[in-house]
Amino acid sequence: MMELLFQKKNYFDDIINLSYCIVFYYKGFYMFMKIVLLLVLIFHDLFADTLKQKSQVLIINSFHKGFQWSDELINGVEKVLSKNRSIDTTILYMDSKRVNSLEYYDKLKDLYKLQLKNRKYDLVLLVDKFAYEFALNNYDDLFTTERLVFSGIERFDSLLVQRFGLEEKISGILERRAIREIFLTIDKMMPNLKKLHIINDFTVNGNDTDVILQKLISKYKNKYKINYIRYSNIDTLKKKFSVYREDEAVFFIRFYIDLDNKFRKNYEIASMIDSFNLPTFSTDSLFVGKGSLGGKIVLIEKLGENTGKLLLRLLRNKKESPIIMIDDSHAYIFDYEKIKKFGLDPTVLKEEISYINGPLSFLDENRDLVNTVFIISPFLLLLIIVLIFNLQLKIKNTKNQEFIIQQSKLAEIGEIISSIAHQWKEPLIEISTLVQSYIGTSKKTKEEDEKYIDEVMFQIYYMTETINNFQDFIKPSSKKTNFNIKIAIVKMINIVEHNMKYNYIDININIKDEKKLIILGYHNELMQSLLNIVNNAKDSILKKKMLSEKFKGEINIDIFSTQYYVQIEINDNGGGIEKKDIKRIFDPYYTTKRKGHGIGLYMTKVIIEDKMQGQITVSNKENGANFIIRLELVNENSAS
Repeated sequence: MMELLFQKKNYFDDIINLSYCIVFYYKGFYMFMKIVLLLVLIFHDLFADTLKQKSQVLIINSFHKGFQWSDELINGVEKVLSKNRSIDTTILYMDSKRVNSLEYYDKLKDLYKLQLKNRKYDLVLLVDKFAYEFALNNYDDLFTTERLVFSGIERFDSLLVQRFGLEEKISGILERRAIREIFLTIDKMMPNLKKLHIINDFTVNGNDTDVILQKLISKYKNKYKINYIRYSNIDTLKKKFSVYREDEAVFFIRFYIDLDNKFRKNYEIASMIDSFNLPTFSTDSLFVGKGSLGGKIVLIEKLGENTGKLLLRLLRNKKESPIIMIDDSHAYIFDYEKIKKFGLDPTVLKEEISYINGPLSFLDENRDLVNTVFIISPFLLLLIIVLIFNLQLKIKNTKNQEFIIQQSKLAEIGEIISSIAHQWKEPLIEISTLVQSYIGTSKKTKEEDEKYIDEVMFQIYYMTETINNFQDFIKPSSKKTNFNIKIAIVKMINIVEHNMKYNYIDININIKDEKKLIILGYHNELMQSLLNIVNNAKDSILKKKMLSEKFKGEINIDIFSTQYYVQIEINDNGGGIEKKDIKRIFDPYYTTKRKGHGIGLYMTKVIIEDKMQGQITVSNKENGANFIIRLELVNENSAS
């Protein structure tokens, strides 16, 4: 019985395990499908344009590449279409301005028939009238079911379209030149006009404009004379309008084909218009700023953008009924320089006006500079703040340095007074002896009196010179001067000479080349710097003397010059500076003396390096410390 129960238990365990496997299988499969679906959603947008068949648009341009008018229009079209990656465009150029004959168009038809064979387009854009009429005449040879869209033509003939049976396949945007508005503009800006010259060539487009012009000429011919020019050449027109007449103007529409049936390029036309000495109005933007005074201008690129929007609309809805629109993309644009030249005022039109070649404001004239300043202004502001801070710090440090220099001098006064006391001791004794001798002598001749006086005065002069040296030392130098380094050192030694003798310390001065010792700097401050070093050497020697009374102290000052600098070495036999101290010996308020102030050598370094642009270093040499000072020689030394 127990064995049977055990077998049943195993059977149920197997069923449970199998159930778990099935659940986990389907759960894993479910998760797998979720991941796949997520990836599909993520990459759908990325590959949607690739997976979807692209729409094909063929553009047939009546003119050649580089013809400004059609290039601007196509730029506007592509500006709109390029935002949709599912549209491809192909452009064919007919070059009808430069080649215009029935034979040429027959050859062109055969060429296009070969090029377009087995190719299917969703839309065909026809730029200007040549391409439009070419497509109508040759639709059955070139296309099958493609819809045609025109742009840039000025007249639409529905009867012509019906004759070809294409009324359900033709859409487009008519370009409207503001011919009527230009007449009104001239009328308002030149109320005293007596003669208007109109230039319009005899091309197909010129013929379309002629229809409108004839009506307006009839309307205005009683108000002023109208000279309507269709057949001429550039040289004739330049000569005709070379003389200024205040009551005449020119209305330029187009002049691509001249009297000799020669095609004229835009730069040639622009040069011609610019030579006119009469105010010349126009209807499109090609020549404004290049000779034309301006007017109500067709915005050609805007016309192209509107054409592109119409193409998108027809591509999205292929069952859309034919659409014929009139574009009204115009703006009043004038050349400021021409307006100024002829003394005209466009503000009488009471319209929104734009100017080209206008006077630049300071901001516009210096746009690059302003942009640069704007970009770097935060850095300039930060730099100014840093400079101000550094200037304040420098002023503060300079004042502190001057204060510490004087403080250092005061710290040395005790040494100097002690030296003065030693120096005055002998002269005072000498004076005392002379006075006693003078008093003890009963008979004195005039010569003896003068001798006594001279000897006393000599001692007094010596004492006075000592005081003068002391005063010079205390007084700060106000500016840099040229001075002889030897004289400064000798004067410094004179201040402490008696003190050194009293302590049995010899000072030796060795000069290699006395001709080149002129430096530029602060005389008194340099004396103080040297005195600080010499007094430190004296203190080291005295410390060593305490261990041996017979020890003989010695301080050597070696001076030599090179082509560019003078070097002063001050060394002693006082035992040198300990390694732990030598790296910090020039730090402010760092001292190894029991009652030291710690500013002497710091100020020595400040004076030598900061104020006199020199260099000072220290090392241990043989039995003592060795200080090396380098100072730049003045030019007269270098020259010699």
